[in-house]
Amino acid sequence: MTLSIPHSLVSFVIPSSERSDPEPVKSSLARARSELERGELREALNHLRRAADGADQAGSEQRAVALARAAADLATEVGSSAAPPAVAPVAPPASIVAPAAGGRRAAEDAAIRQLLESGRAVEVAVKRSTREEGLYVVRRPQTDVPALGARRAIILLLDPDDSYFDAPAAP
Repeated sequence: MTLSIPHSLVSFVIPSSERSDPEPVKSSLARARSELERGELREALNHLRRAADGADQAGSEQRAVALARAAADLATEVGSSAAPPAVAPVAPPASIVAPAAGGRRAAEDAAIRQLLESGRAVEVAVKRSTREEGLYVVRRPQTDVPALGARRAIILLLDPDDSYFDAPAAP
């Protein structure tokens, strides 16, 4: 979907490639620039985010942060430029009482904790690969805060084995 470019984006510039950027970062930045020029703001944003992830994967932390900041700036503009779809309000039937959201969340958290403790589930960090479309990198989290571009997730194991993701024992 092509959006008209808002006035605030007329002066927005996709960061230039740097000599030290790996090829996937350079390619993503070129695509982001091309999409922005065509008015494809969401596609430009996707490619800019891929460039940030690529810089992070390459170990260029400062470059990754700079590109992620540019992506955040563009995301703010994209979000404010697209009008949300109109939704007609629907009143719930009088006979149905909605459960407390907090109660449902607490029950879900308890169920997840039980799966983790039983070895049926493992908490992981998932990150989209910048090298191959459709490939995801899954790792055990090293900290409570996922790395740039990673998301916390739970993998449900069909056969319980809480040591499956542990490091192999040294020979």
